[in-house]
Amino acid sequence: MQQAEELIADSPRAAHRRRPARGRLRPGELAEAAVLGDLGLVLEVIGWFAPLGGVFQALAVIPFALLATRHRLRAAVVSVIAAASVAFLVGGLGIVLQTGIAGALGSSVGVAYRRRWRPSASVLFTAAMAGIPLMAASELVDWLSQNFRSLSFAQVRILWRDARHVLTAVGLTRTASFGDTALSWSISHWYLSVPAAEFVLVLGVGLLCVRLRPFLNQMRKHAVAPVEDPVVPPRSGATPEPVPVRLDSVSFRYPGAEADALSDVSLEVRPGRLLALVGPNGSGKSTLVRLLVGREEPTSGVVDRAGSAGLGQDGGTAVVFQRPESQVLGVRVRDDVWWGLPLEQRPDVGAVLAEVGLSGFEERETSTLSGGELQRLAIAAALARHPRLLVSDEATAMIDREGREEVTALLRRLASSGMAVVHVTHRAEEAAGADEVVRLEGGRVVPVGDAAPAGDESAVETGPAISPKPLLRTAIHAPRPRPAAAPEQEPEPAPTEALMRLEGAGYVYAAGTPWAHRALEPVDLVIDRAEGVVVTGANGSGKSTLAWLLAGLTAPTEGAVLLGGEPVSDRPERAGIAFQHARLQLLRSTVMADVSIAGDELSARRALRSVGFDPDEMGPRRVDELSGGEQRRVALAGLLVREPDLVVLDEPFAGLDDRARRSLAEVLARLRREQRLTVVVVSHDLDDAELIGERLVVLEAGRLVSEAAVGAVR
Repeated sequence: MQQAEELIADSPRAAHRRRPARGRLRPGELAEAAVLGDLGLVLEVIGWFAPLGGVFQALAVIPFALLATRHRLRAAVVSVIAAASVAFLVGGLGIVLQTGIAGALGSSVGVAYRRRWRPSASVLFTAAMAGIPLMAASELVDWLSQNFRSLSFAQVRILWRDARHVLTAVGLTRTASFGDTALSWSISHWYLSVPAAEFVLVLGVGLLCVRLRPFLNQMRKHAVAPVEDPVVPPRSGATPEPVPVRLDSVSFRYPGAEADALSDVSLEVRPGRLLALVGPNGSGKSTLVRLLVGREEPTSGVVDRAGSAGLGQDGGTAVVFQRPESQVLGVRVRDDVWWGLPLEQRPDVGAVLAEVGLSGFEERETSTLSGGELQRLAIAAALARHPRLLVSDEATAMIDREGREEVTALLRRLASSGMAVVHVTHRAEEAAGADEVVRLEGGRVVPVGDAAPAGDESAVETGPAISPKPLLRTAIHAPRPRPAAAPEQEPEPAPTEALMRLEGAGYVYAAGTPWAHRALEPVDLVIDRAEGVVVTGANGSGKSTLAWLLAGLTAPTEGAVLLGGEPVSDRPERAGIAFQHARLQLLRSTVMADVSIAGDELSARRALRSVGFDPDEMGPRRVDELSGGEQRRVALAGLLVREPDLVVLDEPFAGLDDRARRSLAEVLARLRREQRLTVVVVSHDLDDAELIGERLVVLEAGRLVSEAAVGAVR
């Protein structure tokens, strides 16, 4: 899945983030130009007013260099102009000039890097393209504006005064006296000293940026939006022809890998058919998707299609990923559906949204949508481009059961209408309605009938039918039935201790504004120590909002959430939360480094053992090499280092295959038994729920509508 989400540049709207050969700036380029330009401006402002500000002014070159490295030069030019315009409002002509210097230097460095010039050539190019024009511009400004010249020299005197105090304090009085003389001469002969100083500065920054090439390379490599052009560029003026596409004995190996990610794969995707692609995590599904949509070329074998894949183009290929927030770009739902489309191609938003079950959402802010609603919106935006090939890469992972049924029915209708549809899924019920099912294991296509033994990681996920309606209405504080413990499990301790209380806790987003949106009605709830609680409900029911309140990440807009009698938002260290996408929570490059953030290595090793990992084997591994299930367990270990009383896991099973899901559930059950940890799992996936806890809390439209024993779902 992580590899699949590198395809974000080829999603319906994010295709506009790629660097095309010509044409106006795309929305993604403009967005990144704005962000990096603002960063450069902030550094310039700090450098203008702070002592020893030259350090910050030098650092301001980097954002512009990174922009020119990742995108076309025109994106960097627009960024510099925009930043300089704001700089004039902030601090006048001086900051404008400094911002222009940083932008010109950074743009020159970025161009030299992209062309892979030698360091000497890069420095000379920077001096010629940035130094000479800037010398001329500053000379002209100094001649025309005596006030600006006086202000600049006054700032230089202040900076030198601070530096002189330091030199005198350490006994370098002769150096300080020489500096006084040099400064006086430079101010008197400013018409010589200013351009000379700027030229030396340009050379110095050029040399510095040459040393930054490894950093720029890493930023380019790990960019959310890849900067490479599509593997199969569309012919000028040609209509995309993504299907039919045929793979003949295709193998693929990632650079530096020791084994093939795909081996001898043959299949065909045709218009008017729904192909389901199934298999466990790490089986090669996402790599196959990259080949189908033209993002990669095979190491061996042939990928044959009539024309270009047309990623993101009208009538081309659209991809919908598991993580919708990486594809949703608009502030409002209507804007997101229309993002990047010219006026003449904009569809009827209401009709498109109705097709994915979001009727009436046109004016909703995307920040108020649940994960499942965001996923539907991502699908709607894909359909707005009338793709001939639609790839759903685990697009139902964040949607509740009823929503999954609606989306899979939509995929079948789209295929029946003539569209080619590829649906990547773990769920057997979703694959059952496909015209063809392709199963991958270990990078190879295997017969679908060759089912793996129960519990094996290659088993396609199945699950019992569960009604989305409330299962049982009981009094909130009524005694809660507990299912009998499995033979291999220790029985729960008889005594109970109330750990957390929600007393009329509710939440309204943007409270007090015209955009106020109630996500959670007042809730009363008691959670005991060492208890396991599963919170479920349809998308948009308030599950994630409740999770944030329980973890103390936000305070309720009404009522109270108390942990041990204190507001949990005042003591957030006592509660931990693992988000839907564990990779976003892993901040260091290796497992041991990440888990050790909140403690020492000894506590990190203990936490890794508690989630079932050998610290010696797992500790040195890079987090980017971990599977989705492993990343979630590492994120959980990072929480356990702080020894919290309660952990909240928001949609922890999304995108996991059968074995990974059950493994994580067993880890949570063991933590409750052995460490008396209180566990709250927010999930629409109730498979293996009996391993997590005893109580099921059901939300509906922001209201707590029922509590029941987990066993009641069976």
